[in-house]
Amino acid sequence: MSDKKFFIGVDSDGTAFDSMTIKHTDSFIPAMFEVWGLDDVRERVTEIEQYINLYSKDRGINRFPGLLMTFEKMIEEGIFDKDVSDLDAFVKSGRGFSTKALEGFIEETGSDFLKEVLEWNNLSDKLFAENCKDIQPFNFVKQSLAKAQEKAIIGVISSATKEGLETDWKGGGIAEYASVILGKENGNKKEQLKSEADGKYEKECILMIGDAIGDLEAAKSIDALFYPIIAGEEEKSWEKFYNESLDVFFSGKYAGEYEKSLIDAFYKKFE
Repeated sequence: MSDKKFFIGVDSDGTAFDSMTIKHTDSFIPAMFEVWGLDDVRERVTEIEQYINLYSKDRGINRFPGLLMTFEKMIEEGIFDKDVSDLDAFVKSGRGFSTKALEGFIEETGSDFLKEVLEWNNLSDKLFAENCKDIQPFNFVKQSLAKAQEKAIIGVISSATKEGLETDWKGGGIAEYASVILGKENGNKKEQLKSEADGKYEKECILMIGDAIGDLEAAKSIDALFYPIIAGEEEKSWEKFYNESLDVFFSGKYAGEYEKSLIDAFYKKFE
């Protein structure tokens, strides 16, 4: 049992590693073209997918609702004419967003379109694994975690697979700083934070670091504090955390105006 009074949760994709961009630009989007063609509208499809998944308030959304939102925008613009109602039904089914859940839904419905979605899903995973080999964390991540570990328990809080997270964190030389690595097998981020930190630490001693509004919502679901990693300014964000914000957190002066100023700047990025 640790006597450390602080807990810091750290998201992985897009927060510790630049894997968010790789995931969409080099994996999800090429897989869309492979499965559905779309050659005539390739540029616009890329813009829509990247905006929704990387630069809008929905940054970090799970791949399946993200794909649905992309298709809905494409249909709205008249550049996609397939019926996506089966994907909508799966997203709203409440079964979770794992490959296994999708396969089970396909068995029940026999949906041809969802078979295409499964093909896209599997190809995306294959491309992502190929493109993320030996990926390294952003500058100041390792220094920040080493400094934070002196006083805090560090946990990886992520919607990625635990296997992939362990590969990334070990390969990036930062696994040693994490006391626990949690992935989608451990529930969503709210559930992970609740199980690891809620009731075990004082509220002002729990901090979640993330790059998406979903990370902020996870933190606030247990009344924890939040530190934003701003898209496009990731290394600057980590440098500020290392040089200033971590010390403010440990000093007990993070809650209130200091945190509010950071979150306001975070939200402004998504306007």
